Amino acid sequence: MMKGDNYLGNISSNEQSGVPTGKGQSLNSKEDARRQRREKRIRDLKESRSFWLISTITKWADKYFLDALLGFVPSVGDLVSSAFGLPFIYVSLVKVKSIPLTLAIIYNYLVDILLGSIPFFIGDVIDFFCKAHVKNLDLITRYVEGDKKTIRQVRSKALLTAILIILLSVIIYFVFSLLIGVTEWTWSLIVAMFNWLSAFLTGSYS
Repeated sequence: MMKGDNYLGNISSNEQSGVPTGKGQSLNSKEDARRQRREKRIRDLKESRSFWLISTITKWADKYFLDALLGFVPSVGDLVSSAFGLPFIYVSLVKVKSIPLTLAIIYNYLVDILLGSIPFFIGDVIDFFCKAHVKNLDLITRYVEGDKKTIRQVRSKALLTAILIILLSVIIYFVFSLLIGVTEWTWSLIVAMFNWLSAFLTGSYS
């Protein structure tokens, strides 16, 4: 058999055995390199201190209900609870480098803040069931792992999410302004009633 025939025979045997040749082998090498880089990015992110932090916050704030319990502490509790969301925004914006993902995370937190602001402890009870940290950690994890459905939804809804963030921010501003006004009025009423009762008792027993 001639050398040319041997060469063609080798190609045929390689194709039949599924061994990539030429251009196909080059494409496979590039795909493997991309896959390895993606896996390394995922591994580096999950081993980072920032990912450990958001995982710890999720465990304590939502799974152990610390976030909901803090809501019962007036003013300070809501402030601390809102600060828990900052590391998630940092991871999505700085580590993952995705603006659509960051918008989705901010939207989830604004919804959580709005629901938590419902008075008469109704919002605090809702916090036990509305777990924004769990939702956002799951969103970040699925996004960086390359879940196509999650990535497609986050990116396709980015503009709508940005508009909703603006609307929610305005609503939350007015809601909190109203709550502050009601709180001040209630407190002044309590003080006035206390002063009247004190004056009444003093006058009765003087």
